[in-house]
Amino acid sequence: MITYIVCEGHLDAQILQTVLPANLLTDVGVVAAGGVSAVESLARSLVVRRRVPVVIVVDADSVVSELVEQRRKDIEETVESVSINTPFKVVMAVPEMEIIFFKDVSLLSRLLGYIPHQDILARAALKPKETLEELISQSEIIHNPSEIIDRLTNKDIEILQLSSVMQEIVHFLRSVRETANAV
Repeated sequence: MITYIVCEGHLDAQILQTVLPANLLTDVGVVAAGGVSAVESLARSLVVRRRVPVVIVVDADSVVSELVEQRRKDIEETVESVSINTPFKVVMAVPEMEIIFFKDVSLLSRLLGYIPHQDILARAALKPKETLEELISQSEIIHNPSEIIDRLTNKDIEILQLSSVMQEIVHFLRSVRETANAV
């Protein structure tokens, strides 16, 4: 592996493996660590033991910019203390990774098989994971979040790749790949 992406849950890993460009995932391990403290611990271990670049992807669990930045800073400081010269990047999904599905309501509606009510969609800004689960429970064609990911078309994936979370990861992976190719 030339790089690892460490995220919280299996759904996050599935989203990342599906949405990130395949050409950037060659020699990249995507690992679900199981929670923020586990993500930090695994990232530190990878940086120390394997000395490979690591992208840390975690839910911000907030939309308050000061809280998001403080959480990012705390994670960065934890990993930076052991990183020496190994590159790493902390990417915050604000407020949660599932927010990417709410950036294009027509895409979400097609995947769910119905047009969600605007009141429910408004809640996604603060609690996208919970809102997505509620919407899935009302769908006749989707029964769990993994099924949404399985139904994504190439066009859907291109749309989801435009999200800020994915763009940050893509930028880091490209820079790591360019550095590796230059050596």
